[in-house]
Amino acid sequence: MKLKIQNFAKIKDADIILDGITVIAGKNNTGKSTVGKILDSMYNSTNNLETKMRRARKLRFRNVLSSKLNYAGNSVHLSPAFIAETVDNIFESDDDNEVANILEDLVEYALPDNEIKDSMKLLKELISDFEEIQSIPDEIFTMAILSNYFREMFNGNMNNTEYLDTIARIEIQIKSGKNIIMFQNNTCFEYEFGFNPVSSSVYLDNPILLDKLNNTDVMRMPRRYLSEQEYNLYTKLAGERSSVEERAINEIINKEKLDEVFQLLNKVIPGEITYNQKYEYRTEKGKNGIDIRSMSTGLKSFAILKQLIMNGSLNDKDAVILDEPEIHLHPEWQMIYAELIVILQQKFDLNFIINTHSSHFLETLDFYAVKYGRKEICHYYLSEESDEECTFEEVTHTPEKIYKQLVDPSLLLAREKEKWEDEHEPV
Repeated sequence: MKLKIQNFAKIKDADIILDGITVIAGKNNTGKSTVGKILDSMYNSTNNLETKMRRARKLRFRNVLSSKLNYAGNSVHLSPAFIAETVDNIFESDDDNEVANILEDLVEYALPDNEIKDSMKLLKELISDFEEIQSIPDEIFTMAILSNYFREMFNGNMNNTEYLDTIARIEIQIKSGKNIIMFQNNTCFEYEFGFNPVSSSVYLDNPILLDKLNNTDVMRMPRRYLSEQEYNLYTKLAGERSSVEERAINEIINKEKLDEVFQLLNKVIPGEITYNQKYEYRTEKGKNGIDIRSMSTGLKSFAILKQLIMNGSLNDKDAVILDEPEIHLHPEWQMIYAELIVILQQKFDLNFIINTHSSHFLETLDFYAVKYGRKEICHYYLSEESDEECTFEEVTHTPEKIYKQLVDPSLLLAREKEKWEDEHEPV
């Protein structure tokens, strides 16, 4: 799989191979995180898009029915479940007369005391509302969804702030085809979908997100408090998309499949996250669990991976974006985390894209890739900035370019210390 980026935000040009483990290193503000966010957005904005559009249309019409049929003084209250079932029946029909009959029966049931004239007026309004929702072309709807999704992820800055009228182009290419999205003036104006991505993506940059499982009422899923990126990870951590039975079979299969992974995880996090009115971390030795918010940030980094595995939320070909995963980890735990990445990639055929500033973490990751026979699916890139634009150079076969950039600051410090000591040497 290849990710191609042109004129997106500060990125002038990037041609990134995603074939297992892709590492991007570079100085701050050189577009490293932007690459990962683009990949995450491409996956999750286009995944099952037709289903999402249909769900959005239905939700819009449910809100219309609820607002127009439930109001103070109405003798009959329509429950959300009843309205949802009615809307499902309406959208399953492709017969305009049948839709009109369903709505007529609904108005008569909801407003039995209304005069015929008022009922007919309301019925015409509802039919008109339904037709308006259904008449929105899929192409226009798709561009609006893509625009809104990317605007939220990038705070409305998809095009270079100095050149809004230029075209930003992103493309994911696989064997079966390619998906292309283009932006101008921070709005999607054209797209081309050659395949429907069945895989999904998770973006991990802040282990503290785990706290939100207990900070809010999980059953209500307070989406307005989370970005799309956070909401996607949040639902995977909470396991809201799968039943108890599905999670149980995932747990059984994954335990058998991932013995090596759990052996490593248990070195750091030997317990598991359970839910009993709130999410807790519980070990076999401990009589009582502790609130997950009391766990250390480093421990949360491992807990998130373990929870995603136990929920069955990581599947073959999924993308996992890790933004500076080493930042909260002791060097010894960095080694364990790097080994976990390689083994997970091997077991699930995942596509990891990793941003790092740590030469130790990169060296460790490279070693385990060799140890587990995954070196051939590793690709390394160095990001650089020039004249407010970022480019990416593949350095898979010349990784010394990365190490030089990451190690040079230490050498600079050594020279500074030597100079200072010479200047302050006792006479």
